[in-house]
Amino acid sequence: MVKHKIYYGWWIVVASFFTLFVCAGIGFFSFPVFLKFIEADMGWSMTSLSIAAALSALAAGFSTPFIGWTLDRFGPRAIMIPGACVLSASFLLLSRITSIHQLYVLFLAVGIGMAATTVLPCQTLVSRWFDRRRGRAMGMAMVANGLGATVWVFVTNQLIEHYAWRDAYEILGVIIAAVSLPLIYFIIRGSPQSMGLTLEGRPDPRGEEETSVLDTGAVTAEEPGYAVRRAFGTPSFWLIVVSTFCLVFASSGFGLHVVAFLRVSGLTPGRAAAVWSITAAVSTVSRFLFGFISERYQKRYLASGANVARAIAVFLLLLFVLGFVPELAAVGQLVLLYGLGVGCNAVVNPLVVSETFGVKAFGKLMGLIGIPYTIGMALGMFAGGYLFDLHKDYNIAFAAFALAFLVAGIAISLARPYFLFERVSDSGADGKPEKM
Repeated sequence: MVKHKIYYGWWIVVASFFTLFVCAGIGFFSFPVFLKFIEADMGWSMTSLSIAAALSALAAGFSTPFIGWTLDRFGPRAIMIPGACVLSASFLLLSRITSIHQLYVLFLAVGIGMAATTVLPCQTLVSRWFDRRRGRAMGMAMVANGLGATVWVFVTNQLIEHYAWRDAYEILGVIIAAVSLPLIYFIIRGSPQSMGLTLEGRPDPRGEEETSVLDTGAVTAEEPGYAVRRAFGTPSFWLIVVSTFCLVFASSGFGLHVVAFLRVSGLTPGRAAAVWSITAAVSTVSRFLFGFISERYQKRYLASGANVARAIAVFLLLLFVLGFVPELAAVGQLVLLYGLGVGCNAVVNPLVVSETFGVKAFGKLMGLIGIPYTIGMALGMFAGGYLFDLHKDYNIAFAAFALAFLVAGIAISLARPYFLFERVSDSGADGKPEKM
């Protein structure tokens, strides 16, 4: 086996970082900026535009079981390269839309493209390449989501103001292809075994001559953990499903409408975008920090605390609109509490799955969890726009989002990490369990 001074898994983290930065940063976080400009130019209602975002979420979620199966069966490049092409082409075509139905069709494609290139593939890659350092590796990769939100919200706003929203879509489509495709093709590999390496460079107890080399990076039989059917039979799986649904319902609805909410509440477009960009910046830093913190504590409790923090942030922002909290305090706590919560969830939630069930069926399980993820995202985005059009304010919608964050926190705290406890039990005196 060839010795490497730098474990190749860290190059996987770098490639995952920049792929997420571009594909997730542009694919997900740019649309809230486009929202008001498209509404003003095309005359479409907020409900109609929210349906486009919901369709994108539905397409992403319902494609994740297939994506998870493809990741486990054929490796990441088999799904990430077509996904990047679809995402880039969709943005280029969005610059040409003339009807709401064209917007809907293209946002279905955007959802599939994002699902195939962003969170699920990158989380699966990090989980396969790391074990003891999985938390910090996941944190470093997931920093890209927060940084992408910070950068691309600002860049998108600048592109629209200096050119037009149609030109902005064209430019962003080119950027997606130019950055992501070379990274996926030349750097991404599915597992250490696909390169004749061992996990985190540790000695292979089977001997060098028995190390399996699979060019695809597909899952090998010796991967530790629960099979899908066994995971299905545990209460923890369904608690994770409930928590995921509630979390994504709240975060997607809030994230899509928060800039518009701040504008309706009296902030200028520039200030509203700046507040959300700073919140994303805080989430970026917290992803890195929680990557290290997650290696010392049970992930379910960290995830629960993050959900509760986000519930408090949304509730206090609602009190600001009702006149009970001053603007500075409301905006300040949003930046801090919500930003920290977003960063923690981004890193810790996939680790809850690997801590609970191992990595044997990680791609398939995350793909299946993607179904409630999708439904929650679609409902959250639609609910925000529908309730705004119905009541002419966001008060009811944001109250529902705060409650959903709270339920998500309770559910995830009750998900028992079976695989972690089994590993600690098997390791005996040498085991180093995480703090409870």
